[in-house]
Amino acid sequence: MIDIKKHIELKFSDELKLLIFLSQDELNDISCSGNLDNIDWDEFVDLTIKHRLVSHVLKHSGFLAEKFPIPVYEKLIDVRLKHSRTSLNYAIHAIRIFQEFNEKDIPHLFFKGPLLSLELYNDIGYRNFGDIDVLVKKNDAEKAKILIEELGFTCIYPRIKLTEKQKEVNYSISHHYQFKHPVQTIHIELHWNITNPETFFGVESKDIISNSINLKVSNYELPYISKIENIVFQAAHGSIHQWYRLFWLKDFSKLLTMVNPEDLKKAFDLSKKLKLQNCFIQACLLSNLLYKTDVPDFENFNIKNHLIKIPVNSISKKDLSKQGLKGKIKFVFYRIRLKPDFKYYFELIYRLRTHLSDWELIRFPKKAFFLYYIFRPFLLIYKFLFKK
Repeated sequence: MIDIKKHIELKFSDELKLLIFLSQDELNDISCSGNLDNIDWDEFVDLTIKHRLVSHVLKHSGFLAEKFPIPVYEKLIDVRLKHSRTSLNYAIHAIRIFQEFNEKDIPHLFFKGPLLSLELYNDIGYRNFGDIDVLVKKNDAEKAKILIEELGFTCIYPRIKLTEKQKEVNYSISHHYQFKHPVQTIHIELHWNITNPETFFGVESKDIISNSINLKVSNYELPYISKIENIVFQAAHGSIHQWYRLFWLKDFSKLLTMVNPEDLKKAFDLSKKLKLQNCFIQACLLSNLLYKTDVPDFENFNIKNHLIKIPVNSISKKDLSKQGLKGKIKFVFYRIRLKPDFKYYFELIYRLRTHLSDWELIRFPKKAFFLYYIFRPFLLIYKFLFKK
């Protein structure tokens, strides 16, 4: 890990190093903050917002009040206050979804988003989340979609009305519908799989839902992902996104400090069972590197160095999927190395046969649906060359 530490020291900007320093739980060594005279404060604010660590930075108000330019401090406070106001609406809508789904007998649970914020920080508005994530069984997805639309939300993904054939195919190439409230800045993701493809996490939605626990939001007990599955999921979710936003790693680090050794071992054992141990180990090692959490003392707790270097580079620059064609190719091999499993590899390839964005470009009649498979390579080239 020494070369990775050197890489961080050489490649991370002063602004990023300051952000990591200020997102620690305690500022034990002020000298680690570096020379603030060289800080580009606009860049620091942009990084703090990008990595969604505003609340973590503002926690150290004494340091900020003494060391930060007043306009920078005020800008961060404005961002925090805006999100706090929005988070109240998110909580209200999560409760409304819970009530509607319960009334219509739709088994479901919440994960990530406002409930993760409540679990980790005892404050539903602490994390800078972007949406409400709710999981249902696939055969309940259409009924749940209608209920969310009846609550005043508009489906923005997909943008078109799907035929029955398209719905059937879409279940195997996507894992959620996305909604937006036309007035309030509220987004909802309705999932029938917790990851895409389903085999990446490898646990069926009905089993995740049946293992749910309750988390109290206001006066309601909302169904929430179980502790052990949540630890493994957070590691898998952060890994597949290369931890390019630091708040995912900060959340995982917080989870590590809250879990007892017995449950941590159960989580590691589950990750091995699901062939996600590379994700779990990566998450723990990165948490140790950047947030000083202890590395679990488990047998064979190591991975290839490139699986650490890739997220470190994504944190300091941008993730592979946004680095052009070369980056996209690297991302494919990165995903393959994260989870060595042939069923997962098959689904990665199988779901590429068509996509709903193709259906938005060209409308073939139902009987000619097979043409989407034939035109797929040409549509990919068209979108790569002409679509932003």
